[in-house]
Formats: sequence, structure tokens, C-alpha cells
Amino acid sequence: MRKSIVRKRLVLLSLSVVLVGVLGGAPVATGSAKTVQAHAASTTSFGPSSPTFVGPAATGCKRGCSLLRGPFTTSSTASSSTNATASPNAASGLSGPHAMPGPTAASLRAASPRAAARADAAPTPIIPTVRCQPLGAGCDSISTSAGGATGVKGLNAVDSASLATNPNGDIEPADQGLCAGNGDVVETNNIGEIMVFNTALKRQSAPISLDTIMGLTSRAWSSGGDPSCEFDSSNGGHWFFTEIVSASAEASGGAFSGCFSAVANSCYEGIAVSQGSSPFGPYYVYYLNANYNPKEPGSPSLLNDFAKIGVTRDAFLVFYDEFPLLGGGFGGGAFNGAQEFAFDKNALEHGRRVTLADGGPNPKFNVAIENMGRLRTPDGTCAGTSPATAGIDCWSAVIPAQPADGGQYDNHYGGSGFMVSALDFETFFGNPSAGSNQVAVWDWTGLGNLNGSGCGSCSGVNFGGQVFTGQPYYGPENIFGVGNLSPQKSGPIPLGDECTAVGAPSQPCPEGGINPNADNMTQVSQGQGQLWSALPTEVNQTFASSSEIHNGAAYWVVDTGSFDKTRLFTITNQGYVSAAHEDLEFPAMAAEGTGGNGKAIMDFTLNGNGGPTGADNGGFYPSTAYGRLTATSLGLTGSVINVADLGQSPQDGFTEYQPFPAPGNPPRPRWGDYSWGIYLPGGSDRLYFATNYIQFPNCTGSAFTLTIGTCGGTRDGFANWGTSVNYVVP
Repeated sequence: MRKSIVRKRLVLLSLSVVLVGVLGGAPVATGSAKTVQAHAASTTSFGPSSPTFVGPAATGCKRGCSLLRGPFTTSSTASSSTNATASPNAASGLSGPHAMPGPTAASLRAASPRAAARADAAPTPIIPTVRCQPLGAGCDSISTSAGGATGVKGLNAVDSASLATNPNGDIEPADQGLCAGNGDVVETNNIGEIMVFNTALKRQSAPISLDTIMGLTSRAWSSGGDPSCEFDSSNGGHWFFTEIVSASAEASGGAFSGCFSAVANSCYEGIAVSQGSSPFGPYYVYYLNANYNPKEPGSPSLLNDFAKIGVTRDAFLVFYDEFPLLGGGFGGGAFNGAQEFAFDKNALEHGRRVTLADGGPNPKFNVAIENMGRLRTPDGTCAGTSPATAGIDCWSAVIPAQPADGGQYDNHYGGSGFMVSALDFETFFGNPSAGSNQVAVWDWTGLGNLNGSGCGSCSGVNFGGQVFTGQPYYGPENIFGVGNLSPQKSGPIPLGDECTAVGAPSQPCPEGGINPNADNMTQVSQGQGQLWSALPTEVNQTFASSSEIHNGAAYWVVDTGSFDKTRLFTITNQGYVSAAHEDLEFPAMAAEGTGGNGKAIMDFTLNGNGGPTGADNGGFYPSTAYGRLTATSLGLTGSVINVADLGQSPQDGFTEYQPFPAPGNPPRPRWGDYSWGIYLPGGSDRLYFATNYIQFPNCTGSAFTLTIGTCGGTRDGFANWGTSVNYVVP
């Protein structure tokens, strides 16, 4: 569920790059330029500086705030994990399709007029160019061989819609996550469910609702999606699950009638921490209040969108983008920027109480917070200098790094943690994007101080960052569907053939495209002393006598070893990945950890129609694919993309045809919202990865009905998304 990303004016730079100032008055040091794959990388660094708040996790500010509650305990789900429970919707054959908002239409309507004033001034975008004939770095051939990968079908639309805790039926997109440890692999998905596998990817459970794990039903609360998960080997091993939680009951429509509808004080981030090393629990559950600070602009109707998590030796890191759903954010805008939290990890894993028996905050349970909406960007401030810029020039999608294993923790400067973000702030509001050539790397330091009683040494906790300028990228899509959607291989689309059922203006509807995401990070992997991250970009593929525009990926490998010595990061490598004649969506990266051999992978959805020449026998239905690389390879090794799980039909979900967020706008198909890749510690050298793909062929004629579990149970009437879970030795 995601659509955060705000505006960045592209500064066109040659190989001798102009340094960009970031924070007015902040200390600035410049690193040396380094040429990688024909792109220079110059840098501007700032910090370290004191974060917005450090102190008791119960409060989150000096006075008048209430940030965290818990722990509440929930029982093990192991005894019920093998039996799926059908929802009332499944029993009645009714379906109520819902697109996960992010942010809501009301927020977009409030923001769009202000942002529209800037559209006319947007420069012509610069789309990166790669050579495909002869084959050059950044243009990759496609092999239908799995290349040694093993994959299985994961969760799908039927699994999600059939949960008793999902009153809304079909949900798009399928927000997928993945975590592994202690002999288990766990997939998460919208609207709030998990599936447990063993390391050979044999199912160990039916879908398990996060409502159950987090104890929401008994509170008359509900899941709001955007799930994330991570296994931490510390303190004997613990599983973390997070998701948006709404203080509204499933029976009344869940989050769609509560948090997403801007009901005051109804948005939370649920945090479930296993009491032991089993993903079945039991669990300690905490609730982070998105409206903890009544003085925050837009309170009490703030949405904690797109939360992602990570761990360090000392801290549990949480990020989310903050949206005032009724407007009135910084400067009156509709976006308050990225919010970063570092909680005392040991307190969470030991189930420590947030408050004492007398109601006062526990001095042995602390948090550090950086409200990045208050930090200046290269373009200005989140508050803006006029109504036209408020809520636009904000840091956003600042994703915490997930270490491959405990041996990859960075313990310099009293315990460090890292985040990465991109800087194209244009596409979120529907303005023509100018693209960007900058990424930012962020650091927490002194996180070990969170463990001290009373936070007596928390002045040693600091937050800093660094901007790299060099490799261009251009966002292929935005919240209103403007941009280059990835075309699909032609095939049966039974919902499209009767698409007036989802409010589309005509019948039948043409086959739609795939949303490649806006140009922002969705996952950051930490391994081999490097940070690995990727984002979508349009790519100009040049052939002998022609060129084609396709959606590909730009990636960065950032060295943390240099940071450990000088507090300055350096770019180890940067490059592009694209499939010749075809398209890629939602790239993610995973690197090996301790004991690995220095290799990594990038995984993504692959699809397309073969381009103008109809290559690849007319293209690919949405498929799970990946490629191998190293920290120093120029793109994928061998310039080869392997298809791990071949898609069986086009995406035929309701958002392919239903205008979003309201009639009058073009359809904005929802696909995936993120892929995932992780390293499994323990000597296997396996990298596990998960993406969205279409698991089964679409049925047609009388076999297709607008019900849950149609086509012999292989899809729903309004959605046919599926997922795959895979592993490979890179």
C-alpha cells in the first residue's frame, strides 16, 4: 500500500558534478568522486546531529504524548495453523473489492491543486540509455531456465479473501514480505496474513491472520495491511511482524471504515514480537500510535503509511510515511514526510512493559525518533514557502536496512543502523516527473545508549545522512497512473470482458498494464559491509537500428566500511538492469551474509509484450524472475535474467479497469507494491526471494463467475494475483 513520494527538481549534471547543499547550517564534508559504469558520484554529507526526540518509548516527546502501548500477549497459533477458516464472504459468494489506499483520495484531492502549479515548470525527463545490440551492461537477455532456483506457489487472492478476518473480500495490491530463520521461512501479505514454510519451502501452515497474532479481533480492531517481517537471531531468536492497525472492527468494514477513512485517533502500527524462536508464537504485541503527538500537523487523523522495519545489535528500526488524511500537515500540505523510530530491541524481545505499575513511563524502555518532515531537502522544506510547495519537498520512503544476519550488524560509533531513500519528489502528485540522479543514505549512531536506564546517556544517539549525486533514474509511474505502465502479453481477461462490474465505463475493457511502482526504494539489504538497494526506472534500450523504452531497475551498492572509518559512505557500485524488449517491476536485492561468497541477487516481476517486434513469442505474462550480481559486477553477471516461476495469464484484477482513486481519473493498476529478498543464515548460502506473479491460467466462459474461488478455486472473480516463494544459491 504505498503511494508516498513527493517532488524533486532534477539538476542535470555532467561527469563533473555540482555539490548540492542539504541542510542549512549543518556541517558539510565532501567525499571524492568515483566513476562507476560511466557515471560520476559526488556526495554531500551532514550530521551527526541530535534526533527529534530520545527518551521513554511510552511518550515519544517531552510532554503530552503517548507513543507506545504494551505488551499485550497472544497465544501460539501452532494448533490452528493447519486449518484455514472461510470468511463470510466466501460462504455467500459475495466479493467487495478494495484497493489499499495510500494515501486516501481525500488526501490527494487536497494536495493535487497545490502541486499542479508546479507541473508546467517541470524539465524534460532524462531517461537512462543502455545498449542492447550488441549487448552492453544494463541490458540483459532472458532465460526461461530457473537457473538453479527452486520455487513454490505462495499466498494468492483466494487465500486473502477467504480469511474470516477479511470482511472486504478481494484486496489489491498484494503487499508481499519475506523473512527467514531458525529453520522457517515466512511470507507475509495483505490484508494481513502469513504463511509458514520450512527451508525446503514445504508449507507448514495454512494462511494465518495477523489479526490473530496481534489480538485485534478481541479488541474489535482490524488489520490495515502493509505487513513487514524480520527474524532477529538475538536473545535466542525472535520474529517481528508489523502492519497498519485500525481501531475499527472487521464487522464494520475494518480499516476502510476506520483508519483509512480518517477517523480520529484510529491509526496504529501493530508490532508483534515472538516470545521465543517459533513463528507461531506466542507473541508480545505493542501498538505504536500514529497520532501520539497532538501537536503534529494533521493530528488526530494521521496515517502511518508504508511502514518498513530493520534491526541492529541494539535497536528495532521502524519507518513510515506520515499523511494527514484531512490535510493541514506541514505548511497546510497533505504530507508530513518520513518518520524514523529506533526502539530498544532488547526491551521488545524480553516483553518489557512500556509503562510501570503507577502509569509512569518505564525508564528501561527507550526510543529515538527523527521526524524527517522537519529536515530540509535539496529543494526546500516540507512546510514549503507557499501553498504550492507545502507537503511536497519532503523526505519520503526512507527504508531501514535489514542485515543478512547478526554478523552483519554494524557496531561502530556505539551501534549503528542505516536507511536509504531516493529523491524524485515529483511523481506522487501526478505532475510530470523530471526524474533524479540522487540517492540518500542515512545513519543512526550511538544506538547502544538506548539500553541505559533512564536514557541517561541518550545524548549519544545521533542521526545523520549523505546525498549521492550521479546515476540518473526516471520514475515510470505515479499515483494517478500517468507514465509508462508495463504492457502485458495478450491473453484471456474474463473480468475485463465484463468490466462494468467494477464500475468501468465500457464493456469489454482492453487488457491493462502493470504498475512498475514510483521511483522509490522498497527494501534495503545489508550484507558484506554494503547496503544494496534498487528502484524502478524507465530505460531506453538501443538496438542496431531502433530503440525501445521499457521499465527496468537502477541499483546502488553503498560501502559501510568507509563510514566506519570516516563517517562518510562511498558508492561501491551502481548500474542498471533491464530485460531486452520486456519490462521489470518492483526490484528487490538480497546479499549473502556471514560465511557467504560475496554474491547477491536482484529479484522482480518480469512481463511484457515483446516490444514493437513481438519478441519472445509475444512476451511474458507476469512472472517471477531474478539475476545474479556482485558488489563490483557491472550489472547482472553474464547479463542474464532467469525466470524462476513462469506466469500463466495476464493480471486481470479490478484495478486494471476501475478508475482510482475516483471516476474521471485513468485506471491505476495495483501490482505487488514490493518484492523481497533475504539471506538464510546457517551455512546453506541460500538467498530466498518472493514476488508477485500469476499462478494459474485464467478460465473463461461459464467457468468464470464474480465470486471468491472461481475457476476451480484458482482465482477470485475480481482478482487473480498470486505470489511465489523461491530460493537459489547465487
